[in-house]
Amino acid sequence: MSESATTRSQYAPNARGNSWATVLPAVAGGSDLKIVMTLTNRLGYDVVAAPSIKSAKDLRGKKVGVQTLAGTVWMGAMLALEHLGLDPQRDNITFLVVGDQTVATQVLEAGQIDMTVLDGVFSRRLKQKGFNILAELSKANIPFSSQGVVAKNSLLREQRETAESLIKGLLEGIAFCLSSRNKGAVIGTIMKRLKLNDPAAAEEGYLDVINGIERKPFPTIQGLSNIQRLMKLRNPSIDRLRLEDLIDDRILRRLDESGFIDALGKEYPA
Repeated sequence: MSESATTRSQYAPNARGNSWATVLPAVAGGSDLKIVMTLTNRLGYDVVAAPSIKSAKDLRGKKVGVQTLAGTVWMGAMLALEHLGLDPQRDNITFLVVGDQTVATQVLEAGQIDMTVLDGVFSRRLKQKGFNILAELSKANIPFSSQGVVAKNSLLREQRETAESLIKGLLEGIAFCLSSRNKGAVIGTIMKRLKLNDPAAAEEGYLDVINGIERKPFPTIQGLSNIQRLMKLRNPSIDRLRLEDLIDDRILRRLDESGFIDALGKEYPA
C-alpha cells in the first residue's frame, strides 16, 4: 500500500451522523485511536416540528426522525428533547430511523414523523412552509463535539510530519471558509454538495458554517462528555473510557503556540 493510501486509512474526518458511534466503541474495544481536532464544540441543530406541534408538550406521544439510533443526529435529538424538558421514555416519544437530513426533511414534510433536528440550511426552508422551530440549539450553548478528526496513534507517533501537514491543510481550509472574501466559493460548494438550487438556502448554510466552526478546533472534554453520557445508554463499555486519554491535540497546540493559526487568520481575514 502506498504511503498516501496508508495515511488515508489511518487519519480521516468523521462524517456527521455516525462518527462517534463508530469511534468510541472502537476505542472501548481496544483500538488505539486519538481525537486530534473537533471542528464544532456546541450543538448547532434547529428543532423542527410539524405545523400542528406548537410547543414542547405537544411532542408527547409523537415520532422523532433520526439517521441512526446511535449516531450524531440521534444524540442531537436526545439533547434537544432534554433541553425542552422532555424524556423519551416518560413522554412516550418514539424514534424512527428515516435517513440523513435531506430524507428527514422530506419525511417530516410528508407527515410521517412529527419532529427532527436539522441544520439551518434545511430548517429555514421548512419554516417558510409553516413548520415550527421549537428551539435554535446554537443559542443554547450545549457542549457537543459534532464533527471531528481522528487518527491512529501509530500515525501520530511514527509519521508526525505527515500528520502535521494534514492538520495544517485542514486548518487552512477552515480559515478559507471563514474568510468573507471566499463567501461565493463556499456557497457554491454548499450548493453542489447538498444539491441545492436555491442560493438563499445555501447562504443560510454558509451562515451556519461560519457561526459554528472553530477557527482553533481543539477537542474539549465538555463537548465529548455529552457524547459519552448518551452513548453509554446503548453501550455500557463507553462509560469506562477516560476522555482525557482519547485526546491528542499536541500537534494542534504546537501550531497554535507557533502562531501558525493566527497567521492564517491574517491571510484569510474574516
